[in-house]
Amino acid sequence: MILDRINPDDLFPTEHIETSVLGIMPYQMKDVTKRFEAAYVATNERLILNVDMDGQFYYRNIQFSEIKAIKTTDHALEITFDYGVFTLEESDADKVKAMSEYLHSKI
Repeated sequence: MILDRINPDDLFPTEHIETSVLGIMPYQMKDVTKRFEAAYVATNERLILNVDMDGQFYYRNIQFSEIKAIKTTDHALEITFDYGVFTLEESDADKVKAMSEYLHSKI
């Protein structure tokens, strides 16, 4: 599964990809924290979350207005929404920085 890329045919006609970041997303399931490969892909119109949940593909379209806060470390991107905090870990530092800067420009 290629999570950090989007098929151009799946984008709106006015939309183009700006940046993406791939990593590992911890996710609490009952009393166990599972770790899934995931990616954020930012376009000029929205943020897309793609996750490989043990072979099951999950995606979510996120409006920039849903983002409440963004924190970064060298290899992690933490995004806060009204419905929770989602962290992408073990990511490329340059891609984390690029995504953070782009999202800050949109919120």
